[in-house]
Amino acid sequence: MKRTLIIFLAVVIVGCQQSKFGEIVARNQLKEANKKIRTFLSILDDPNADKNDQENVLCLKYPKIYKYEYLPSILRLTKLKIIDAKPKDQLLDDLRKTTESYSEKLNISCD
Repeated sequence: MKRTLIIFLAVVIVGCQQSKFGEIVARNQLKEANKKIRTFLSILDDPNADKNDQENVLCLKYPKIYKYEYLPSILRLTKLKIIDAKPKDQLLDDLRKTTESYSEKLNISCD
């Protein structure tokens, strides 16, 4: 009985530590993704930015970081009940709306 209790407590402690570690990793990933996205948006908002840079950001870099860094960390933190975010389909719709808006504003067509 004593041995079973010790094993149970060890599993609970390790599980809590892994959950906390997962939260820290997701928070750091979200922080880095946000930093990159802010940089991209400043390039898109800069009227003096190079048009090729803006096209590269709008069509390639921004969607890639959003989909593969920002979105997974948001969903992970939502699953851990650390934050309350929109569902994945709404977040992807936000990405679509943002890229469409900048496409119109900058007259850039992403194929």
